[in-house]
Amino acid sequence: MNTGPKFRPVSAMSLRTKIREDHLTCPICFGEFDKPKALPCLHSFCQGCLTDFIVSRGYESSGQFPCPVCQKPTMIPLGGVSEFPDNHLLSSLSDTVVKKPMVPPRPKGSPIDGSLRSVSPVSGNLYPQAPSDIPSNVPATATNAPCNDDLLLRFGHHGTTIADFMKPYGLTVGKNGEYVVTDLAGSRVLVFANAGELIGRFSCDCKISGVTMTRDNLILLAINGAGSAIMRLYNMDGHVLQTIGDYYRFDKPSGIAITSKNQTIISNLEGNNIYVFTDQNKMSVKFGWHGSGDKHFDGPNFIAVDSKDHIIVSDSGNNCIKVFDTAGNFKRKFGNLCCPMGVAVDKRDNVIVADAGNFRVQVFDNHGNYQRSLVQNTDDIAPDVKPLNVAVTRAGNVAVMLRGTQFSEIRVYKWLS
Repeated sequence: MNTGPKFRPVSAMSLRTKIREDHLTCPICFGEFDKPKALPCLHSFCQGCLTDFIVSRGYESSGQFPCPVCQKPTMIPLGGVSEFPDNHLLSSLSDTVVKKPMVPPRPKGSPIDGSLRSVSPVSGNLYPQAPSDIPSNVPATATNAPCNDDLLLRFGHHGTTIADFMKPYGLTVGKNGEYVVTDLAGSRVLVFANAGELIGRFSCDCKISGVTMTRDNLILLAINGAGSAIMRLYNMDGHVLQTIGDYYRFDKPSGIAITSKNQTIISNLEGNNIYVFTDQNKMSVKFGWHGSGDKHFDGPNFIAVDSKDHIIVSDSGNNCIKVFDTAGNFKRKFGNLCCPMGVAVDKRDNVIVADAGNFRVQVFDNHGNYQRSLVQNTDDIAPDVKPLNVAVTRAGNVAVMLRGTQFSEIRVYKWLS
């Protein structure tokens, strides 16, 4: 089976990028370390990420927790996470290596210019569905910049205002062409029109991760930190319609998708498994556990569902894509990948993968045969910029979430029309 081009050789990366990848990225948030704390097992994490990890799973009540990387039991200091020793080496290395990257200039007239526009949340059909993703009045983007081949649209950017991204994670497309993005920083959901204009946003009172849309164009989020719930349904105005799940307090849901039979599929990073819920939101099937075998996972970050309701899982730690039916039966695995993250399926059941560790977006057919690289060398945009997630638009194009140190952006690339 042809699995496409091999890994990018280390020599093709800058030393600065290599150091970031190997030493300066938090294993929990995948971002630059913020107040890195070292555990006795020598793994390090952002202080805030480690606190969230412990509190959201209730480990503080037992006084110990498993290291998020090696699972070694670790005692919580009496003074809390802040009492773990600072990793001064990482802080010093970060100060030396990490510099704010130069973000390519946004073209004049770009749909999002960084200023806060008048925003009114959409619901129903407040604007018509365009025949394509890009209205004719959206200016073309310069083609001599990195990763601009077949680029149709770019919007959003990294920043600290309520209209900006900090840690974008989930990405999906609504039936009217809306781009719905979850931002881990502040537990926010942002909604953009098909031309890239911000048209709605709301905050959640719990931790959020993956997002998908229901048949009724409602927003379904994978959540934790909301009692024992694992998912929550919102309308476009940000009002909670339903909170689902009673026994999932210690799980860490990540990816979420819905089948043609209205089953909800959720990936769980804490247990390295997959949950299948019925159309009545009752858990019916649970499969997978930590490991490297066919039915094992090591970080099942994102999932997608094809036209036959096959569950497609990005097994990030095992560097491959795995496919199952809704009963949890293993079908196949494929991909010459490095830390695959977001995954999506187009109308021909091609599988689009955010091959984050190789700085590219790859396309495979429904048998796992390599088709092409849709986007390559995303670290040419700015050091350490990776494709974190992907989604297929109503017109058959591919939206790509790009994230790096002090860099976040959504780009839409021409694909099947």
